[in-house]
Amino acid sequence: MIYRLAKKKNLKAEINVVPYIDVMLVLLIIFMILSPLLIQGIEVDLPKTDTTKMSIQNEPLVISIDESGNYFINVGEESLAIDLDELKRKSKVIYDANPEIEVVFQSDKDVSFDFVAKAMASVQSVGISKIGIVTSGYEN
Repeated sequence: MIYRLAKKKNLKAEINVVPYIDVMLVLLIIFMILSPLLIQGIEVDLPKTDTTKMSIQNEPLVISIDESGNYFINVGEESLAIDLDELKRKSKVIYDANPEIEVVFQSDKDVSFDFVAKAMASVQSVGISKIGIVTSGYEN
């Protein structure tokens, strides 16, 4: 037998990353195609939520919306009926007096969300940023 004395080759341990790049590009394309489809809204029945007690330092401004879409602003123990423009004006006056005011919306469950969204937009347009929604807990 003839033995050859050959130089030992230095082995290089390299990972071939080309297949990983191909897989990542395919995943990127899939997510780019699917993400616009996931954004579209569908009709859902919103569930009731577990309610937690709010940690509020000051009394919040409560705006109520009844089942027919009428707006009420709660001042102390009484509720004053107002329209959307008047809500914006009164919110501006209240915000100017107290910039740290918190506003919570309380609406009937059968009210169209359009009424709530319009009220929230009018309150936000005057600069109020602390806004919440009052929900009820689960029935036992």
